[in-house]
Amino acid sequence: MNKLQRGLAESIAGIVTGFVLITIVTSFAQDGLIPGYFVWLFGLFFIIGNIATLNSFRYFGLLYALGWLFGSLLLRDLLSPIDFVFNIIGPIVILVIRIWFGIKNIRG
Repeated sequence: MNKLQRGLAESIAGIVTGFVLITIVTSFAQDGLIPGYFVWLFGLFFIIGNIATLNSFRYFGLLYALGWLFGSLLLRDLLSPIDFVFNIIGPIVILVIRIWFGIKNIRG
């Protein structure tokens, strides 16, 4: 399996895993098994993990951040205002970090 196929497979697995986990955490909160703020904490940790992980991928992280931003804009009607803000800030932070390190590497 080449690097592109491996990267796509890992990204699809990550998206599916994230969706399943947030669905489970949300349903636990709705059933009263865990406090509601756990959903927000889980979302915050998920976004921080995404930013840290995607910053380590040279090209894929940039493309993923652009896709994340575009997808968030497309789904803005389905997201709560706070979710929308987190899903806009996350990719923008990734893009700023990538640009910062790109400029830093050019300057050498």
